[in-house]
Amino acid sequence: MFGFIILFNFKYDIYILIKKSNFFLFSLVILFSACSTDLAVIGNYKETMVVYGLLDQSQLKQYIKINKAFLGEGNAFEYAQIKDSSQFVNSLSVVLKRIKNGVEIDSYNFSPDNTIEKNPGIFYAPEQSNAIYSFQTPAGTLNVDSDYKLIVKNNQSGKEISAQTALVNDFGNLSSPNPNSPFFNCILANNNNYKYQVAWQTGKNAKIYQLVIRLNYYDSTETGNIQQKLDWIFPEQKTQGLGGGESMKNEFVGQIYMQFVGNQLNDYPGLLARIPGQLDQNKKNLMADIIVIAGGDDLNTFIEVNKPSTSIIQEKPEFTNITNGLGLLSSRYTRSAFSKPLSATTWDSLSCGQYTKGLKFKNHLGVICQ
Repeated sequence: MFGFIILFNFKYDIYILIKKSNFFLFSLVILFSACSTDLAVIGNYKETMVVYGLLDQSQLKQYIKINKAFLGEGNAFEYAQIKDSSQFVNSLSVVLKRIKNGVEIDSYNFSPDNTIEKNPGIFYAPEQSNAIYSFQTPAGTLNVDSDYKLIVKNNQSGKEISAQTALVNDFGNLSSPNPNSPFFNCILANNNNYKYQVAWQTGKNAKIYQLVIRLNYYDSTETGNIQQKLDWIFPEQKTQGLGGGESMKNEFVGQIYMQFVGNQLNDYPGLLARIPGQLDQNKKNLMADIIVIAGGDDLNTFIEVNKPSTSIIQEKPEFTNITNGLGLLSSRYTRSAFSKPLSATTWDSLSCGQYTKGLKFKNHLGVICQ
């Protein structure tokens, strides 16, 4: 499953956007490094911006990643280590314009954001950054009654790209059968076939949805406590249209969830115990979060185009909705629906159950099952 859910979480957003743009640049490196020296592949320089971003009004900060494609004579792997090869250095203006009924009514400026470190690899050098731009969006900054147009201009060369997207609307009637009961009451040794259901109505401009069940816990180690989370990611669901109001749901049984936890976690040296919940005393009992993420139509197309090919034809079209450049601008909406405590029986199942017994979870009495 290629990464819609990887695009829901900011940390993973940046990881995927970096991988995608770096993949495009790396493809050029491999292609032209492997070409015969008898073939002239180096023409006149053409500046190409590679832009990726998802607007999400549920978040307090918006991010755009901007790189440039490159090619030159000699060893392309060496070019990849040079910041100026794949990044614009202090030359870009990045503006997001709010447009309602064809009229511009507001604009926002992105600034370079170096708070996220660049991962080591082909495109890594000590002076390089992740080429990320951001701006703060307190609640109400972005409005679903408007479209948003991104304009990026290289003030040195005059090169300009643009892209436009609508926002994904919030969605309604998000519910579970027993909203006031402890979460995962269904995970009982004698009730493995009980189906826990999460249902909702789709919102306008959304094409793709995905449910996430997040287990909050912390590891007690020899050096201190470490807050952790484990996300159970459900398959994508797609709407019939973009008008909203369609019914969607996901169901699961407790036994399958316990198998998932058992397969994902391991004991490790220095781990003393695992405790469901959060270190924050105000959230200590909120052990399970239900999160639903909706993505726009262009995001869905981007994911479909980049899924692994199942046919003998491996070559794929390059999807872009960036005018005068390459990449993707789309939208999503992230909704954390409920946070639930675990029932005592579920807590005990994590500690003593057949799939998770060796993971050092404490039971509801604070004891590790032996």
